[in-house]
Amino acid sequence: MTTPPGYEFTADENKVFEGLVRNLSRSGLVVVVASLILLAYHMVAYFGVSLGKTGASWITYVDYVVWFAISVIGVVIGVLLIRATAAFTALIRTEGDDVSHLMQGVARLANILNLVFTAALCASALLAVSFSLLLIYS
Repeated sequence: MTTPPGYEFTADENKVFEGLVRNLSRSGLVVVVASLILLAYHMVAYFGVSLGKTGASWITYVDYVVWFAISVIGVVIGVLLIRATAAFTALIRTEGDDVSHLMQGVARLANILNLVFTAALCASALLAVSFSLLLIYS
């Protein structure tokens, strides 16, 4: 008894998966970098490392704004990831068009991960600003 051949994705479908893989990799790399910056931030704060410059009081408020922006970006990333579930939910709840729903879900997820990458990159830059403020003016 032989097993029938499985479904083979088309060249266009493979391009969708390539986009997903690329955006997953880029997003993952940015999260690693942001995590390392955050680790350095906490190490500097914990050990009290400072370059010893005295800062104006407005620097504290700039840091608050930076952390607020980072938090907003985190919420945006969460909402984007939740929105990516729609096509995958259709894949589960409908019949007869699973491959189409799968490809729509993968394409949407790839696009959303591109936005996640951009948002995470912005958050990483803001985190680096806050880290610099802590290192220089704490």
